[in-house]
Amino acid sequence: MKTAKDKLLLLAGADTKTALTDALKGFFDLDILEADTEKKAFELIYTHFFILVLADETHPHTDMYKIGAMLMSHRQTYNTPLLILTDTGPKKQFLADFTPLKIDYMAKPLEGEFVRAKINIFYELFKQKKAVDQSLNELDKIYKKTASQYDLAVQEEFLKKELTGRSVTAANQLQQPLRLLQGSMSQLLQDKSAGPRVKSGLASIKTAVDRIALIAKKLSAPPVKSKHIPLPEGQAPQPAQGYQILYIEDSNEDFRIFSHFIRGVITCSVSQAKTLEKAMELISENRIDLIFINDILPDGNGFDLLLKLNQVRSKIPVIFTLEKHSLHKGPEAMAKGAFAYFAKEEISAEHIFSIIHGTLKKAGIAREAEDARNRIIIISRKDFLTKLYNRQCFEQELESEISTSKRYDTPLSVLLVDFDHFKAVNIAHGYDTGDAILTTSAVLMQSMVRNHDLVCRYGGEEFGLVLPNTALNGARMLAERIREKIAGFRFEAGTTELNLTVSIGIASYDHKPGTAVHDLTKNALQALALAMDQGGNKVRAFI
Repeated sequence: MKTAKDKLLLLAGADTKTALTDALKGFFDLDILEADTEKKAFELIYTHFFILVLADETHPHTDMYKIGAMLMSHRQTYNTPLLILTDTGPKKQFLADFTPLKIDYMAKPLEGEFVRAKINIFYELFKQKKAVDQSLNELDKIYKKTASQYDLAVQEEFLKKELTGRSVTAANQLQQPLRLLQGSMSQLLQDKSAGPRVKSGLASIKTAVDRIALIAKKLSAPPVKSKHIPLPEGQAPQPAQGYQILYIEDSNEDFRIFSHFIRGVITCSVSQAKTLEKAMELISENRIDLIFINDILPDGNGFDLLLKLNQVRSKIPVIFTLEKHSLHKGPEAMAKGAFAYFAKEEISAEHIFSIIHGTLKKAGIAREAEDARNRIIIISRKDFLTKLYNRQCFEQELESEISTSKRYDTPLSVLLVDFDHFKAVNIAHGYDTGDAILTTSAVLMQSMVRNHDLVCRYGGEEFGLVLPNTALNGARMLAERIREKIAGFRFEAGTTELNLTVSIGIASYDHKPGTAVHDLTKNALQALALAMDQGGNKVRAFI
């Protein structure tokens, strides 16, 4: 099935259109839709979705104020970037008047390499935003599903309680007339004047009345407590040894009462901690599935524990136990991270059952939401094609490694790897072949580095490597290995085998005060440019 291509709108004259389409040919799998008048541009914008709008303000039929107003007035184009082609530079007044739009400028005459680099930035941002939007949709689906399940469970619980209440009421109402009927039947059976057939019929009626009385008695009795709590749908099975529960409570009597009730509804092991210090020790050394905590403790309170758990990013669900006169603290506890709260005076097996069930269900929803958020973060840091980390991640990690290198006085090196004459490959063999080469190269380089080294797609056909605790000589050895590996590899383009080479620039951190990410990257780019200027298939270091 052929997938639709992403679209780019070009509003310009014939000369500019030719220059741009030539510059982009073979580099981006995009549909370029053209307009030579504002009217045509309006028609296209209202019938298509564009990742970028390019408008040549030097074109005689282009009024940039009309273009800006059109983009702002249409919901679908409000966030579409606008790249203005100009020969006079940015217009401050236009930028001020259209602040909500994402606007950038590109000077004429147009240079192919610069055009491709600029378009590539917008295209990569669009693909990352698209991937994040997909994860947000996934998160929304998870939320709606879990919320629906939770609402259904609440409704079922409410109906069950309502039916139970009605049954108990009806059973209680039956008690008195049944007792009167049983008494009357006993008297009639003792009447000696009644014949055998009458007594036989009365005996059958008495048996039926006794059975009805027994049923009514069962309906009136408290419900039988379940010995095992049912897990929320989709959650992992209960551990064979049961849940590990920690109750932070300094009163031995309250702990015994709590243990008695909780063991009646769930298979578990219950531990006691009398202080916050002991609690944190147990939490750090053991697997804990659920925490109950008393509000007042010898060395602090329940809020102090919530703060400590948040600081260590604990995901263990916490339930507050409060004195009845302190129930007003419950909402505050939940606002600070507790999943539920209840009054000690109202403790019962049924109440414990309800609290634990609801907490485990909410904890499951929270874990699914956290997983979805983590997926969004991972997607936003990954390159769409090669699955390597992207340029943003490269710069963030490099900044972190520079700080570490400063602190511990350790070496740090950076490699920038770029294919020689890659444009010719795209033109001769197509965009898909170029993508396959980049993906294969990513796997090759990833297999040649250490676990703590970072390989990223820096942009286009460029790769960036961050090498912690690596001096210049070590970086040079790795660069030579990568160069030789690529030069000796046979890339496939249909039935044809391609021999490709790369140029590599190296920069090592010199521990000079004030050195930042852009300094080290700039040095590596200078070394890379030198390697390519000398014919390619070379490794050069910035000295």
